[in-house]
Amino acid sequence: MTLIHNYIYKEIVLLTGAIIGVLTFLLVAVNMVKVVQLIMYTDLPIWITLQFVLLVIPLTLTITIPAGLLAAVMIVFGRMSSDRELLALKASGIGLAPIVAPVVVIAMGLTVIDYWLVAYVVPECQKESNEMKHEIVTNNPLALFNPEVVGDKIPGWRIYFSKKEGTELDDVLLWQLSDDGHVQASVRADRAVINLDLEHQQLVMILINERQEVYPGDNDGDVRDALKVHWGGKSDQFPETVSLNSFYDRVQRRLAWMTLPEIEDIIIAMQTAPTGEQASPYLTELQARISVSISAFTFIVVGIPLAIQTQRRETSWGIVFALAIVFMYYFLGTVGRGLKSYSALYPELIIWMPNFLFQSIGFWLFYRANRR
Repeated sequence: MTLIHNYIYKEIVLLTGAIIGVLTFLLVAVNMVKVVQLIMYTDLPIWITLQFVLLVIPLTLTITIPAGLLAAVMIVFGRMSSDRELLALKASGIGLAPIVAPVVVIAMGLTVIDYWLVAYVVPECQKESNEMKHEIVTNNPLALFNPEVVGDKIPGWRIYFSKKEGTELDDVLLWQLSDDGHVQASVRADRAVINLDLEHQQLVMILINERQEVYPGDNDGDVRDALKVHWGGKSDQFPETVSLNSFYDRVQRRLAWMTLPEIEDIIIAMQTAPTGEQASPYLTELQARISVSISAFTFIVVGIPLAIQTQRRETSWGIVFALAIVFMYYFLGTVGRGLKSYSALYPELIIWMPNFLFQSIGFWLFYRANRR
């Protein structure tokens, strides 16, 4: 058995590492495209843009680690089943459980790593990313805006300009939005000079040769009627202020930035001293992170018997099948997170549905495979 276990350890570990590396590179490469755009169209230093990419890697690993293990399991056990190696082992009196024991050990180790990432590392990286954005806005707010792209970085405003030179923008268009996302007013100017007012946390735009249009809304707040649009004014030079409070508002209790112990402390505080705030979002986030951390174990439970019964040795087939399982798993998890505001539906329990469903299917397939 030692020889068999060493063989399985070697195959699974090497293949899992290779697939994790490839998947992580592909997902991070998508962010690299955004980095190239930032370097080309903004004044941000290269090292800052690359740092944004590095901060995404821990979150990416929470997906690629279990997906890589699943793909490796599908490939290795599919090949062993196709070559009748598993049949020979069963004929010699070795059951399926001892054969898959090394994979279970590997899955447990990766589960610990996943838990460490989702509980501590990912929240800290997201918090660090947000703090970097605050620093960018403070030191160089124009770095957030690209020419010939409608900027939506500032809630309540949309900004477009054709060219940027220093603190001056050419051919500027501004749209002010209401709380429900409707356009309230638009401003067009030949040029704009940008100044940062840190004391009042706002951008001050001196609009040169500006023209305004106002879009009155109906009483019920529906979409504006184009026939009611009227001129709001015209001037050679007009100061327009844009609030940056949304950037400077460091929300300490934002769930994405909180470690698992911090979420647990808030839940306990809510139980001991109720404040009227719903605990459901915090409970759901807590359960979601724990649920995601054991996805590696869930994937091998369903992946091994599927690979054995399908008896396919093609590497491409194993990867495609693994990605399909991963997609279904995370899709169901996303549905559960989307219900976190509906406490009556117990979303903190629904979030466990993907693990319960896939493990139930996996153990049933294991039972069938072991009896064949």
